[in-house]
Amino acid sequence: MKTFPRMSLALLSVLSLFACRISLAAPDAAPQEGAASRRMVVAIPDYLQTNGVVSVKRSMTEALLAAGLLPVALPEMDDSAADEFLARCDAVMVGGGIGEQDYERRCAYEDRILKLAVKRGLTVVGICHGCQRINHCFGGTLAYVPEEVALVHKDVPLRLRTGLMAEHFVTVAPGGSLMAAVFGEGRLQVNSSHKRCCGEVAPGFRVTAVSEGDGVIEAIEHETLPIYGFQFHPEQYWRKDPRFLELIRLAFTGRRGAESF
Repeated sequence: MKTFPRMSLALLSVLSLFACRISLAAPDAAPQEGAASRRMVVAIPDYLQTNGVVSVKRSMTEALLAAGLLPVALPEMDDSAADEFLARCDAVMVGGGIGEQDYERRCAYEDRILKLAVKRGLTVVGICHGCQRINHCFGGTLAYVPEEVALVHKDVPLRLRTGLMAEHFVTVAPGGSLMAAVFGEGRLQVNSSHKRCCGEVAPGFRVTAVSEGDGVIEAIEHETLPIYGFQFHPEQYWRKDPRFLELIRLAFTGRRGAESF
């Protein structure tokens, strides 16, 4: 049987994105009866790791697809090419999980993408590291989880033994936030695996959830723009609690204010 060389995920993502856009833009194409509306395209910035691999976490792509969104990898490229890529997207998601050897390089690339995305008016969602990146990129500070509560937020032995993240409770702040719209105000159980966290909150953002007992920031959102950060991992928790999938869906498709959900 004849074999063909395997195409990289990044190349497949780019080809799929452009093919999707060309197909959707074809003026002579007759709409199919009952055809669904176009899904939002979500770009996931993916730096080139030191081992030469470009990858996007499976849990993230599965959650986005389950929420009715279309994820594509945005491999490392210059600003001009990235801006052209983003012109064909609706949103950007920055995820978690990062090796220390690649931290500075990844942060620099994601900051460039975040600024280009906001300039284009795209929706932006950050998870774990992505939440921290949003806060720092737009003028906030980073901090470390206090040592005395480190296991509450990142239980490495548990993860190695079971594959599960630490679970703990957060308090959802009152007000017309996305978090309050999905979960209501008050106590909520989440999962997490992080040692860094948001420190001082960036101008124009507000805190919408904090960790119970230690006050670590668990969710932020911009006051006027569709930019959301979650320190926990809804993409790995939605099968246990379907509301977390609704959180992902509404972060991309909903608008701020209870009347919009």
